[in-house]
Parts: sequence; structure tokens; C-alpha cells
Amino acid sequence: MATHDFSGAWIDSTHDGFDNARRCWNAMIDRHPAVIAHCDTVEDVQYAVRHAAEKGIKAIARCGGHSVSGASLPAEGIVVDLARLNRIEVDPGKQIARVAGGALLGDLDATTQEYGLAVTAGVEPSTGVGGLTLGGGIGFLARKLGLTIDSLERMEIVLANGNVVEASEHNHPDLFWALRGGGGQFGIVTRFDFALHPIGPQIMVAQAFYPLDNARNVMDFLDRYMSEASDEIGAVAAFMKVPPIAPFPAECHGKPCVALVLSHTEDSDIGRRALTPAIELGNMICGFVDSQSYQQFQRAFADASPKGGRYYWKSHFFNDLSGDVADILAGGIQTIPGEYTQLFIEVMGGAVSRVSPDATAFANRSARYNLGISTGWAAPQLDQQAISETRSLFEKLKPHSDGSVYLNYVDRDEIGRAALAFGPNLDRLKQVKNQYDPANLFGGMLGGAG
Repeated sequence: MATHDFSGAWIDSTHDGFDNARRCWNAMIDRHPAVIAHCDTVEDVQYAVRHAAEKGIKAIARCGGHSVSGASLPAEGIVVDLARLNRIEVDPGKQIARVAGGALLGDLDATTQEYGLAVTAGVEPSTGVGGLTLGGGIGFLARKLGLTIDSLERMEIVLANGNVVEASEHNHPDLFWALRGGGGQFGIVTRFDFALHPIGPQIMVAQAFYPLDNARNVMDFLDRYMSEASDEIGAVAAFMKVPPIAPFPAECHGKPCVALVLSHTEDSDIGRRALTPAIELGNMICGFVDSQSYQQFQRAFADASPKGGRYYWKSHFFNDLSGDVADILAGGIQTIPGEYTQLFIEVMGGAVSRVSPDATAFANRSARYNLGISTGWAAPQLDQQAISETRSLFEKLKPHSDGSVYLNYVDRDEIGRAALAFGPNLDRLKQVKNQYDPANLFGGMLGGAG
């Protein structure tokens, strides 16, 4: 194919770098796209989309390539790689960030923190802003600022016909609604405009690691504590293995534990006092409460799930952390293999819950907790055991869940389950999909009419 109208790099299987270019974060994903289009401009994105439409193949955006399901790597389709479109511009006066579609979360945090501003973001710096945002966007600031989508003011998007439009509350409002939590199946977003909020540069943080036999006590504490916590506090609990590094005692290295990680947006005695109860539950392995830069905190768990590992995920929303749930999770972390495996619980509520379920495509605004079973391992011979044990734990937890799921945590073998992420918004999402992508050029579980 002639690519004289394409200024980026057009890579297919005839190129030496093709195999390296198609590798994504999850080594379990092994698909061969027709083309990987490294786009330098929005016009390149338009070109790639129109080419896909002409050939009758999918055009799928890739930013960080961090989807556990490999959603950004279509078999026989075009990977519209946005990594070179990564510019971030901040207007500190208007408190707005204009973020190109290929930007990463670590760069977003770093750039906005230069002005003491932030937007809700996840904690893996190499994750793409686009992928996180379009699925909703959960992070430590969610209870104060809402989901990432709740700070979106407008987006620039390439549609299935190759045209570029801006979507906002006043322009293509139905598309704007769908993109906020409906995923990337309506077009390719080349710019996000976020409202920013004063955060940092210093915040108060707490980390506390407890032996696994304290699991019920720790979960009971978290349930009580967060039911009364202010919106300034963000929290995650994790069932994991003690890292083999200082300051963890050598005799605990590699042993299962339960951890609490909390943040308070006030770098003050108020924040310190609010977080201190997390390290006072007794028999703690290791822990602290201290002031830390927001950017440093956001990078604290970088590479906990490194690129090239093998991953399999399951997810549930919960409304309580009963003793049975704690026991099930404690059992799970002992039986699921993998040096990267974590069972993590993201605390919701606060500003997230004060948005109407039909205000955006992200429907589950009432859940108190989002639980992710993030199974990760390096050795291929563990594949069958890791997947089997993960599925077993998922089934044991199912009776305690609310039946919904977070779109960003849906793995490759349960795409049909993604409909549960949309709840009562599903029919409206299908209508928007059929309006903007009837031939299903951009893929996704909604399908399209064509």
C-alpha cells in the first residue's frame, strides 16, 4: 500500500521490527495485526482509520498497550499507535490540561504537578491516559475528585468516516456521554481536555503491612474506617507477598500478607492524625505515616506488574468486606501462583457516588469497593494453574459481589461480561454505537449494526 499521505511509521509483517512492535504489556497476548501505524499527527490517525474502513478491518487505538485483555492488539486489524502523540499542555490559570491521546499517566502527573494541580489517575505510570479514562478511571483521588471521566470537559475524536470532531456537553453530547466510561469503541480519541484541581505537591501517605492471619481484623477496620472517612482520604488494600527488600524483615520476605495504602490530600497534622489508625492495628510487619510528594506516591508501585509478565485478571464490585470475604481472599493469595499476583481492593464512594448513574456511561456509582484479582507470573508452565486458581477464587467471591464489573479490568475470555459494566446504560450505549460506528470499525462488545 502507498503511504505517501502518512507521515508516521507504517509497519507490517515484512518489517524486521514487526514482532517487537506488536508486543504488549501482557505476554499472554500473541496476536498478529495487519499493520501497526505509528501516528505522528491527527491526520495520520485519520489516514489509518480510512484505510481500515476501505479494507474492512478493525482500527484499534493503542496508547500504553496496558490492557490485560490485549484490547489494543487486534488480529488482522490496524493498530493505530498513538504513542508519539503524547504532548501535554497545562493552562494553570484556567486549570485545564490538554492531553494528547498517546500520553501516559506518569507524564500527566509530572506535568500537572509542576503547577500543583492534578486529576484522578491510576498508579502505574506506563498506563495510557486514554485507556484508563475511557473505561472510567479509578485512583487515589477518586473519592475527592470523582473518576477521571468526571473531570473531562471535552475530547477530540476521529470518527469511523475519518472526520475529526470535538465532543463535549454541548457538541455531540451523546458521544461525549458514551465515551465517559463506555471504552474506546466509538472512535479514536486524539485529545482529552481535563479540568485540574489543586493537589500537592506534598500529601500525607500511610502504608501498613500485616501478617495474613490479621486479614479479618484489617478488613473489618477498613470497612469501618472508610465508611466514616472524609473525601480527602483515598485507600487501597492488597493481599500480596511481602517484597524481598528493605525495610521488610528478611524472615517475612515472600510470605503472604495484607497491606493498606492510604493517602490524605492535606500535608498537615490533620492528615497525619487521620491516617495514623491504619498503623495501629497491632502485630504490624512494617509501616509508616509520612509526608510525600504526590508524584512520588503515584509512582510508589510502578512496575509491580512489569511489562512482559503473564497476566490474567478477574474483577468484582463489592459493598462490604465481611469476614467471609477476608477469609476467601486470604485463601486465594496462598493458592494462586505468581510473583506479581495481587488481590487489590480500591475504595470507592465519596465524589464517585455523588454522580448520577446515567450522567455518564459508567453506571455503578454506588459500589463501595472495586476488587481486582490481578494474577501475574513469569513462567509459561504456570499458565494453566494460574488461570484455574484465579477462576476458582472469582467463583468463591461471586456470591458476595453486586454482579457488576469495571470495564478496564475485563479480561480476554469474558468480553461478553463487559455488558455488566454498563447496567441500565447498555441500551443507550448501543444506540450511540450504531449512530457513530454502525460497521463496528472500532470493535468492542457493543457490536454495531453492520
